[in-house]
Amino acid sequence: MQLRSDARHLSPVFALATAVALLAPAAAQAADPAPALAIDLGGAQLDLVLVKAGRFRQGSPPTEAGRGDDEALRDVTIRRDFYLGKFPVTVGQFTRFTAETGYRTEAEVGASGGFGFDGQGLSQRKEFTWRTPGFPQTDMHPVTLVTFKDAGEFTRWLTQKTGRVFDLPTEAQWEHAYRAGTQTRFHAGNDDQSAAAIGWFKGNAGSGTKPVGQRQPNALGLYDMSGNAYEWCRDWYGPYAPGPAVDPEQTTPPAGDKPRRVLRGGSWLKEPKHLRAAARYRNDPGSRNADNGFRVIAALEASAPAAAARSTPATPAAPAPLLPGTRRTSPSSSWSTAAIVAFVGGGLVLASALVGLVGLLVHGATRRRRIPGAPPGVTFRPQGDGFWLNAPPHLRGSTLHYRCLVKGAMRRASVPIEPNPRGQFVYTGGAPSAVEVEQLGAAAWAADAPRGAAGSYRSRDRTSSSPDVAVVAPFRGYPSAY
Repeated sequence: MQLRSDARHLSPVFALATAVALLAPAAAQAADPAPALAIDLGGAQLDLVLVKAGRFRQGSPPTEAGRGDDEALRDVTIRRDFYLGKFPVTVGQFTRFTAETGYRTEAEVGASGGFGFDGQGLSQRKEFTWRTPGFPQTDMHPVTLVTFKDAGEFTRWLTQKTGRVFDLPTEAQWEHAYRAGTQTRFHAGNDDQSAAAIGWFKGNAGSGTKPVGQRQPNALGLYDMSGNAYEWCRDWYGPYAPGPAVDPEQTTPPAGDKPRRVLRGGSWLKEPKHLRAAARYRNDPGSRNADNGFRVIAALEASAPAAAARSTPATPAAPAPLLPGTRRTSPSSSWSTAAIVAFVGGGLVLASALVGLVGLLVHGATRRRRIPGAPPGVTFRPQGDGFWLNAPPHLRGSTLHYRCLVKGAMRRASVPIEPNPRGQFVYTGGAPSAVEVEQLGAAAWAADAPRGAAGSYRSRDRTSSSPDVAVVAPFRGYPSAY
């Protein structure tokens, strides 16, 4: 009899647990990311489209017309949803970036300018920059004559401005988004006439890029993935690793090959075969050509309260129906049920407090790790797929060249130091470890370190187009890829 009585008192608890389990899918559905984002850049708007995780066949079959020998087929899994720019970054958006930051592109600060259109083809002149590529353009044209570094600076500005992590897409993310579930040469079909419907290329573009959004989008609503301007990807160029791959990214240049970054999508200067889903291109990361642009990728959630995104609101979940055989309880319901719930809840609170205490201790231990090889006051704190960089104000404008281990692979990159009271987030594409300084290129710290002393922070000599890094010889421009 006592057992039956206890069971009678516990039955509401079981009902409550069952209701929570049944409501969980509805809650998860309500929390799904918005299908689109519109981010106000202050006079210009950046539109992004949700790309769902999934599997696809990267590369092309041996019989595909126009196929390159670097397009080996492989099965690829993209494990996480992401947002991708609806259009390539435009002149208007890049103008907003430079106006707010004062940033000057590598073509603008280099001694030889960029490769613009001279009426016959691309040639290098001092006057050719993203503002003057050699053909007329408006704010709605894709920005070109930008290097891999220029594109990275734009994404860092977006990250700091919005609190949401931005970057360039990996080559696999780019192709996954381009295909949108298709396996044809182009996302609109197999013949070259399909290319004319979706993009601008040598046969229909004339003498320059066209405003974005004028051709047919793919199934996800992404425009200009074919033609108009090539788009920088995050990967170093190299052969695909054999076999299936999960979230692949070439984080280091292959041994024995010239270090080049991947570009995708074809351009107004190229034939239709370069607009195919699997077509790959590569160039020196410092190349600045009038058909090289980029598109940005963004994390699903903002990581800081400064986020300024406007998203499509999710529909509120409807109230859950009562389970068969149960009834709504009033405040005068069984005391034993309330006591049990309170007891369980109290235990959860206590457990959460203990976990939080442990987290604070761990956080305190890792919050301000010194970066080996860096001047005093430069520390980092790993978080998620990057790290927070803290630096003293006098280092503003310096360029930190660092290396770290990400997913077991060494990754090298650079970031301009922009001291901020809450830190500066540096995206590395995965949880970083063993962060070390390779160079710190600026004169701001020179007075703080004894020259030639052990542990000093003098930059290693290297040839670079970046104006804030010590160079062995003056920069004379990167060779054209054409």
